[in-house]
Amino acid sequence: MRNALLGRALIGLFIVSGFAGLIYQSIWSHYLGLVLGHAAYAQTLVLGIFMGGMALGAWLASRRSTGWRNLILAYGIIELIIGVVGLVFHPLFVGYVDFSQQTVLPALSSPGLAHAYQWISGALLMVPQSVLLGMTFPILSAGYLRLAPNRAGEVLGGLYFSNSLGAAFGALATAFLLLPALGMPGTMMTAGILNIVVGIGAWVVWKLVTADPVPASSGETTSELPSEPSAELPRLAKVVLVASFVTGSTSFIYEIGWVRLLNQALGTTIHSFELMLAAFILGLAFGGWWVRRKAASIKDAIRYAAYAQVFMGLAALVSVVALAKSFHWVGWLMQSLARTDSGYTLFSGGSAIVSLLVMFPAAFFAGMTLPLFTLALLRNGGGEQQIGRVYAANTLGAIVGVLAMVHLLIPLMGVRLSLILAALADAALGLYLMRYVSPGVRTLGYALAGLATLAFTAFATIWGKHDPRVLAAGVFRTARAVVADGVQVPYLRDGKTATITASVGGDGTINISTNGKPDASLAPTLKQKPTGDEITMIMAGALPLVMHPDPKEVAVIGWGSGLTTHTLLGSPLPERVDTIEIEKGMYDGARVFGDRVKRAYEDPRSKLHVDDARTYFSMGNRKFDVIVSEPSNPWVSGVASLFTEEFYSFMRGHLKPGGMVVQWVQAYELNDELLATMVAALLEVFPDSELYVTNGGDLLILARTAEAVAPNWAALTVPDLSQELPRVGLGSPEQFALRRVGGPALLRNFVRTARAQPHSDFYPVVSLNAPRSRFKGETATSLLSIIDNGVPISEMLEKRVEVPAQLSQYDVHSRFAQSKRTALAIRESLLNGGANVEEYGDDPSLLPQTMSLLRQSESRVKDSEVLLWTRLVASVSQGSLSQLVSSEQQGVWSDPAWISRDEQPQAVLDVLDALDATADRDAGRMYASAMKVLDYPDEVVSVFLKEQMFIQAMVGALASGHPDRALALDKDRGGRVMISSRFNYAHAFLNTWATTLQQSPGQKD
Repeated sequence: MRNALLGRALIGLFIVSGFAGLIYQSIWSHYLGLVLGHAAYAQTLVLGIFMGGMALGAWLASRRSTGWRNLILAYGIIELIIGVVGLVFHPLFVGYVDFSQQTVLPALSSPGLAHAYQWISGALLMVPQSVLLGMTFPILSAGYLRLAPNRAGEVLGGLYFSNSLGAAFGALATAFLLLPALGMPGTMMTAGILNIVVGIGAWVVWKLVTADPVPASSGETTSELPSEPSAELPRLAKVVLVASFVTGSTSFIYEIGWVRLLNQALGTTIHSFELMLAAFILGLAFGGWWVRRKAASIKDAIRYAAYAQVFMGLAALVSVVALAKSFHWVGWLMQSLARTDSGYTLFSGGSAIVSLLVMFPAAFFAGMTLPLFTLALLRNGGGEQQIGRVYAANTLGAIVGVLAMVHLLIPLMGVRLSLILAALADAALGLYLMRYVSPGVRTLGYALAGLATLAFTAFATIWGKHDPRVLAAGVFRTARAVVADGVQVPYLRDGKTATITASVGGDGTINISTNGKPDASLAPTLKQKPTGDEITMIMAGALPLVMHPDPKEVAVIGWGSGLTTHTLLGSPLPERVDTIEIEKGMYDGARVFGDRVKRAYEDPRSKLHVDDARTYFSMGNRKFDVIVSEPSNPWVSGVASLFTEEFYSFMRGHLKPGGMVVQWVQAYELNDELLATMVAALLEVFPDSELYVTNGGDLLILARTAEAVAPNWAALTVPDLSQELPRVGLGSPEQFALRRVGGPALLRNFVRTARAQPHSDFYPVVSLNAPRSRFKGETATSLLSIIDNGVPISEMLEKRVEVPAQLSQYDVHSRFAQSKRTALAIRESLLNGGANVEEYGDDPSLLPQTMSLLRQSESRVKDSEVLLWTRLVASVSQGSLSQLVSSEQQGVWSDPAWISRDEQPQAVLDVLDALDATADRDAGRMYASAMKVLDYPDEVVSVFLKEQMFIQAMVGALASGHPDRALALDKDRGGRVMISSRFNYAHAFLNTWATTLQQSPGQKD
């Protein structure tokens, strides 16, 4: 009874140990991702080294532990050492990265040598703990068996279950609790502390054991294991070790294959990966639990293991079909759930269920094999050293499986066929073990197993096919399991890091996607209307040509469609354009864009490097005049590390004097706080930065290391560029200026308003929170709203320049271009007494209100209709007042010609004066006239106009150098004026601006 209680204590400690062990595996992936550049590579290395180190540790334990008397004490000491190393890992890693990037990699010009250094040095960071972790299972198992030698199967199964169960919870806790709360350093220290606690607990158990040892005659120590090896043991040991190796290989082929395919259904996020990992480990855990419960009744462990292998192969074949159906399950989830925080929680729960449906059955049988193989050897007199040998063979097989899957099987046959091949290997191994057990007897079970394998293989091959139109759909974003009718998929490839698809829509638009997430779309010819992505990529290439005085050497991070590189090469200024892309399949797939990206492939100045940006830049200490960074979306696992203060510092170190960075970032599927934390990181390194908006949801930040020089607009007049730029609304300096949101002062105030801290490699708030924003469909467009809300905030406070234009210039989709077009259409309507709906472009919603305002203003506005008139004025002025330059304001809001001032009610005159002051950009008048309008009761002046006047008064006060007036206005009237969503952000933004000026009167912004 006493030993049973001590055994339960050991199982409890091993649960905690497993919990800490998976923290290490998960966090090492994040750390190594900063070195290797892609989450897939980091996960591969971590899996390989983690399992390899554990294999070495298990082998060492099998060789040495049999001579140790106090195995439980040895286990405790090992846990203590693991914990101490965990406590110091973070500072060691930071020193390693600095040494690598500043000393080693700059001295290496060969990519092969650089990669070898990274993989070997990265492995060495993990090897000590991995080896020690590998020793824990065999040493604790042997120590526990000495307490309960009559319950070998229960001990082995129980420890395997407890450690795996702890690991499953560790994976979940890392992503959903520890990382958000503590960051990577704190999470790593937490694991270290847990190991130290386990070590102390093991010491306590050892003291209890040695203080009152159980007599040898006790019934508890009567062993079910023979004291001498059987004659069958040598042959059995060889078979078991080979079988353990094979099942270890196939298990991790499954894991990688399942993750790769589920990424395309669930989205490649940190949350989805940890959910999948937990589902896989949970299956292993319950397989061990089954062996623990049934061990006493198992007479032939090899026969049980044989059937487990067959069932594992059959379950893996079924998983191929389940993976094909998973896209439809996720589509149902997306359609059923509200886009809220609770909806995301339910989506995560649904993702866990989908992962379990795919992974759990095969993982369950995989979890049975190791305890059964070990039990078979122990019952044949193999001794406790066999525990470490079996564990070592299994983990060594896992390494081979990981490397073979990533570097051999996926490139050769793709993910689905790799899974089928691994399943056949498991089933074949099970059939062999059946023949090994009963070589002369053809049992019914053997025949049924063989027939089932053939039937299930046919089932998986036929019904498990993955429709390319499903893989291209991006169901985790669109809620559609299949792309629209008429869409073709001419390119599909499983690359080493991701699955790349290129699809062609019914209108000919070509789209390229990574794991179902669209990365770029282009119209097939220049004669067709451009896509929104085209504006972004062309502007990313054109900006540095204009803004840098001599952009000879340019680097582009991310191939995408190749259009950015193509645009840069349309100019003779760059002498070399190096494009760094980590997935070769993206480069190959983008060839479907044809002549649209021709120069990227054919111009001799274009150089492709299939590599990680950090590694490529570090090799030979390369420096550039311009770096254009266009990675994937920051919610994609591993990508957010390209939007951190550390990475921006790294990029700055690889710029020549006067160099600049053009950074793409999304405004869609993101919120203001997450965008602000990335902007804050950029400003820490590049204080002189300015923001541009290209379309409705893509942003470009131009970050300089030197003072701005006069733009070289002549760079855009070369024939190749003059063909392409006007088509996307970038044919003139005015059209570039139109897309400029603001400079450093505006961006710093944006960061302060969001109370954002700079994004850091080691506190991955973006990768942790962006998937939720994506699910909720949030947008980070608040900063854009201050440009076109009707009050010239940026123009008055940050000197943003509005530009005059003709209505015909704005026929492309861009947020500010559409706003300008609407404003010009309103101007035409007010001056000419009518308008054509087509003049309003994509948003004619203000045409009816403009015409109603004209009708209300044909004669004196009746007192009873002033409220309605002010409501109409609010809508029409908010759609035009801040978008028109002074020359365009005449007759519209400056000295309006569409309404006579004679005999108008005083409220109407005061409103016209306030709008006239804003049209003239007269800060003092803006404040004074707006205050007059605010004094009218809500029954006279619309609350919608009052909120506009409130914002106008704050801007007037700030622009005239009186932040105290702005703050007093907010204090006195802020609670009485209704602030709608249109001006809510502007209110907060201006309040922050005023507070900053009040606290630091000499501050530039």
